Amino acid sequence: MPVDVTTSYAPLLRRIHWATAVLFIAAMLIGLYCGLQPPGTSPRRELLEVHKSLGMTVFFLSILRLMVRVSTRVPPEPSSFAWLVRAAARLNHVALYLILFAMPLTGYAFSSAGGYSLRYFWTFSWPRVVADNPAVAHAGEVTHDALAWFVYAVVALHIAATIWHAVVMRDGVLARMWPRSESGER
Repeated sequence: MPVDVTTSYAPLLRRIHWATAVLFIAAMLIGLYCGLQPPGTSPRRELLEVHKSLGMTVFFLSILRLMVRVSTRVPPEPSSFAWLVRAAARLNHVALYLILFAMPLTGYAFSSAGGYSLRYFWTFSWPRVVADNPAVAHAGEVTHDALAWFVYAVVALHIAATIWHAVVMRDGVLARMWPRSESGER
């Protein structure tokens, strides 16, 4: 079935969206698991390296996503959207964008200031732009941990709204961002 590209986001934006979603949820679940483990234990240490690497990947994908988003056309919203649905969707998307930047930055700040590892998937280390400072490390960690609860709520709301649009409303909102094969693109 041919795809109506006038009602879909750009193919690159859709790919970045889904890559970001998978990596972000993986980082979120690893972070949650590590938060439940005693400090300094294995596999917590190793998983935190993966968590931080995923976070930095999400950060740079988010920059790319924002660049693609502002340079491509946004498909029109379904006419069935009431003003409240439209406002809630926009607010949720703004919150998601803020989270995609705030979580990696606060994680980086507290790792850097706390003297923790800044290795990227065991290959190289990110530069430390925040000097060793226990107060900054503590503030960054508290902020990162507090934001995590906000993340869970916003991501759950985003997923619930997507399911509601797909199953209850059947208004094509999910199809606007759903990945497609190249043969389905026009």
